[in-house]
Amino acid sequence: MPRKFRLTFGRLAALACTSVIAVTGCGGDDESKDPKPTAKPTADAGLIPVAQACGGLFDKAIAKEAQEPNGPSKVYPVKTRSTDQVSKALREESARRSTPEDLCTLTDKADGKELLAITVAWTPHSPPSGRSVHYTTTVGPEDAGRLVVTCDIGSSGGTASGGGRSLEFAMRDYFTVSDHSHAKLLIASAKKITAQLDCQKDPEYPDPKVVAPPPKPGLR
Repeated sequence: MPRKFRLTFGRLAALACTSVIAVTGCGGDDESKDPKPTAKPTADAGLIPVAQACGGLFDKAIAKEAQEPNGPSKVYPVKTRSTDQVSKALREESARRSTPEDLCTLTDKADGKELLAITVAWTPHSPPSGRSVHYTTTVGPEDAGRLVVTCDIGSSGGTASGGGRSLEFAMRDYFTVSDHSHAKLLIASAKKITAQLDCQKDPEYPDPKVVAPPPKPGLR
């Protein structure tokens, strides 16, 4: 007489799995739960409108010039130190060796071509004629404008001869905006820095229209 036997539930399940494993698999991971690959960054990742560049220093007129005739409508702001951090660095003795501090750098894309840069550094030179601020018109994108501002922040800030120290703000501009825009950007940048440094005498900033009159329509 044939031997009777009873398959346990576990063995029945194993046999059922064996019969269908080639079709559906058994006990494997659900592929639908696998993480999807991260999307690649787009070409315009991190870009901002020109009007928002340099922490809002670009007004509508400057932004319009930067986009004409074939300029970009958006730019990539290269990360720089904050105004507070730059001001702190300028207070330190090491920064008084004319090491430029980047205030704003713009490129056409991440790791792309430079469009504009504004820097500041201590300089032993002072504005002429006893003025506290002097703007100099320059030529070419590598040296698009300079602003020297007297800012004595203490006895340790003097030169070897005992004179006061000044800050020099410089610009590189491949947008080729007008000289009037250069003056506006440099003066606005200087005001933010000197307000943090607490100069012993407040610099008397000129009106950009006086030192660099606005261009006539159609001209730069």
